[in-house]
Amino acid sequence: MPWRRALDRVHALAHVEALAADPGAIAAALADAVPAVAATVADHEARDAILRSALEAVDATCVRVMKARLDHALADDTSLAAPTRNLFATTLLKYDGDLPLLAARIRELAARGRAPDPDRIADLVVDAARATLDLRDALVSPILALAAELARASLVFADGAARDRHRSDDERRRWSALRRDLEAIAADPAALAAAPLAARLAAWPAQLDEPEPEREPTLAELIELD
Repeated sequence: MPWRRALDRVHALAHVEALAADPGAIAAALADAVPAVAATVADHEARDAILRSALEAVDATCVRVMKARLDHALADDTSLAAPTRNLFATTLLKYDGDLPLLAARIRELAARGRAPDPDRIADLVVDAARATLDLRDALVSPILALAAELARASLVFADGAARDRHRSDDERRRWSALRRDLEAIAADPAALAAAPLAARLAAWPAQLDEPEPEREPTLAELIELD
């Protein structure tokens, strides 16, 4: 898939800069790979898996982005060994929203490593972290917007399937759970990352939606029946 290849090739700083120049291209390529129409619950599960894999691929890419930025920013530093840099790259998301904590830990480690200026090392690492987290937001936001758009577009069909008296009760309950999940994703697409669709559907209480009232036959139809 083009979107995955675009993420997988990001290793060096030049690749990072190219990705940062047009982060929305990933979601655009993903939109071409995700089926716009999902006529069965299995179709929805397959589409959900693609969207979730894209989010996971973004996080994996951001680990490599952080490593590349640290290697560049700390090229002349010996106080933070490679394993330490890798550790902070792989745990970066834990510091999202708490970069002062990251700065404090880096400052302490840099001092132990006898850096001439631990504050400078902390600033360099925090700058790299902030830039990487900003890139992650720029990559993830349009993917979540795509997920919300697809969910909204699927609601009418899912609601109709959940109320279709010609389907079995088990099938209608499954569509009812899917309809509620689509509503949740449309309202908060970040919920997509909580679990695979099958697990999310299983978490919804069993519910049989009221079927649509049967259409009254027209006079012409009644005469024809006679």
